Amino acid sequence: MRSPGQGVLAAVVAVIVVVGGVAAERRGPAPPAPASPGEAVSSAWLCPHGGGPGWTGTLALANPGTAPVHVRLTFLSDLAPGRPTDLVVPAGSEVLHDVPATSRASATYVEAFGGWIAAGWQVRASDPEVGLGAEPCASGPARTWYAPESTTQKGQKAFLVVMNPYAVDAVFSVALFSPDLPPLRDTDWGDIVLPAGRSVALRVDRKIVDEDAVGVQLDTKVGRVGVATLGVTEGGGVRSVLGATATAAAAFLPTAAGAGQSSLVMFVPGEHGLRFGATQTSTEPPQPAGALTEVQQPGQSAATYPIITAGPSSVNVLGQGPTLFVAALRAEGQSDDDAATGGAVTAARTWVVTPTVAEEPSFPGLVVANPGNEEVTVTLRLLTPDGTAGGVTTFALAPSHAAGVSKAFLEASPRASVVVSATGDVVALGGSTSSGILGLSLYALAIGIAVPDGALPGL
Repeated sequence: MRSPGQGVLAAVVAVIVVVGGVAAERRGPAPPAPASPGEAVSSAWLCPHGGGPGWTGTLALANPGTAPVHVRLTFLSDLAPGRPTDLVVPAGSEVLHDVPATSRASATYVEAFGGWIAAGWQVRASDPEVGLGAEPCASGPARTWYAPESTTQKGQKAFLVVMNPYAVDAVFSVALFSPDLPPLRDTDWGDIVLPAGRSVALRVDRKIVDEDAVGVQLDTKVGRVGVATLGVTEGGGVRSVLGATATAAAAFLPTAAGAGQSSLVMFVPGEHGLRFGATQTSTEPPQPAGALTEVQQPGQSAATYPIITAGPSSVNVLGQGPTLFVAALRAEGQSDDDAATGGAVTAARTWVVTPTVAEEPSFPGLVVANPGNEEVTVTLRLLTPDGTAGGVTTFALAPSHAAGVSKAFLEASPRASVVVSATGDVVALGGSTSSGILGLSLYALAIGIAVPDGALPGL
């Protein structure tokens, strides 16, 4: 028999339990405990690379860690996906794996287990189309994507490649932005249903014609997707640019190995106009890029600005007000092919740059830009595709400068991925030519992949 005091205590405890349960329900489940130092981090990558009839595709899977990583590849198109492919990426090395790229909608989903890897793609056109596109894969899906690089002038084919590797259908809408016209929201591209495990290629140049710049905004209502643009120039030229998941106040757009004729592509999806300036950094003192110091661009527009670059360099764009933007750099090659990059919006201390060389002969290139105010020491390490120990080189990089990497260092393994580590924040990009009699037929640019904090303990 309980005393009255025990009954009161039991009632109080019951109330506390009920109140605590309601509070816990509102807060949701308790956050998991933080990972212990040195625990392996898994990763997944979305690679909306596209392709075409007779095209070939290659994924570069780079493992800068100290343990092998198991990888599963799922190949997507507008048809049902087939059986996934499993492989292992050894520690401190790279695997180059052929992937299907015979459809404009071709895409690959990469799942890594037991460790962190970087993933990037190459797609090579087949006659009568000519060119090489290269770009890093996306580290995750998003509900909104911005793609600035499409051009729809005569002789250009512009595709928006959208992939949905998940088990739920995605529903999305697309808006197109040009230099002078209001945004185009065609009813055909509203509430598009992309089935689970499929990808699709939308033909941008059939919606807006004869524009040097067309910006694309994709918004999903259901599900999440990955997005990239694929540009094909009649008579030669392939460009791949991964979409951006947010607008930004700055952009760093390195370039190398081209003919020096470039175009800065600026996309302002918001209603308010943008004022911006662009600076070119190289081994010489910084200077205005293309005389772009205080440029005004209307809201809800896309536009291009010609820029001359000399050797490895970086075009750094900075907004001069609250309006945010998305940028890309389109560069002419030394032969028939051209290239483009979406660059980076922030600098980082560690990058993995996937290869931009397709075959021999080649001129592999890599540029490192230091947008900061302090000199940094840069260390580079090769992750070779044959598993042999890669070389290491180190150099100093002055503030507000950009420099190319030693030719001899890269030529030791032209198709290797490169780990770029610095004592301060930098931006790294691969830019190379390859193939043909002189090694100049194919041209590609690919921004590096910033290594997340904690992904590679001890690096």
